[in-house]
Amino acid sequence: MKLSIVIPVKDQTAKLKSNLLEKGLPFFDSLGIAYDVIVVSDGSSEEEQASLERLFEEGAFPIQVHLLPYEDRKGKGAAIAHAFRKVDASYIMFMDADWATDPEPLKDIVRHLGEADCWIASRNAKGAKILTPQPLVRRILHAGSRFICRHRFGLTKLSDTQCGFKIFRGDLAEILSKKQIIMGPAFDVEYLYFLSLNGFSIREFPAVWRDDPDSTFTHPVKTALRFYRDLGRIKRNKKNYILTKEEKEALCSSTEPSSK
Repeated sequence: MKLSIVIPVKDQTAKLKSNLLEKGLPFFDSLGIAYDVIVVSDGSSEEEQASLERLFEEGAFPIQVHLLPYEDRKGKGAAIAHAFRKVDASYIMFMDADWATDPEPLKDIVRHLGEADCWIASRNAKGAKILTPQPLVRRILHAGSRFICRHRFGLTKLSDTQCGFKIFRGDLAEILSKKQIIMGPAFDVEYLYFLSLNGFSIREFPAVWRDDPDSTFTHPVKTALRFYRDLGRIKRNKKNYILTKEEKEALCSSTEPSSK
């Protein structure tokens, strides 16, 4: 089994370097499984992009950390979809460069990955810990999005669709990226809606989470308007998410994904 960890980066090159070298790589090494880390730029400035590329050229990271060339600046969802199409692994996970969600639960999850098609961290699940809360405006917007996602999309068993820490079977990640039409912040909802419509299992686990004061999420109201607009696009696209019998049989024919 191999786990690929996708990390989208937007203007956080220095933070990515320190988090990976000081916390991330020692932790991933401790899991005792084959893994690699895929860094993909998420609309960084030219200066930050150059700094990111320089880190890899100078050998700042070990060989299991790769920079995936990507120049489009369409949003985090686009960067993750690009990685999902390129990566070959049994399971693919994405997490944020700011380490807002503590990856510690992975120590237990890796022993049970085959019990669900998708694992998602939740800041609202029982046992979750919010070490540093979001600003009030973002908490209000988060509550509104939770209500809509749970009731408009039938995701009533999920308490948090937007936490930036999710793990997918590798074959599912590939087809998710092909079905994806949302490149902005609602792409998480699109992924989970697709899985729900096709009967794939999603398991939540409580997150240990802290808000990053240097977050690149700087325009909450503008982002929320785009989010709600994109929810409408997802709903209208419902028929295109439903897999054919042949597609679903191919995905369900093995407990682990086939090679790409």
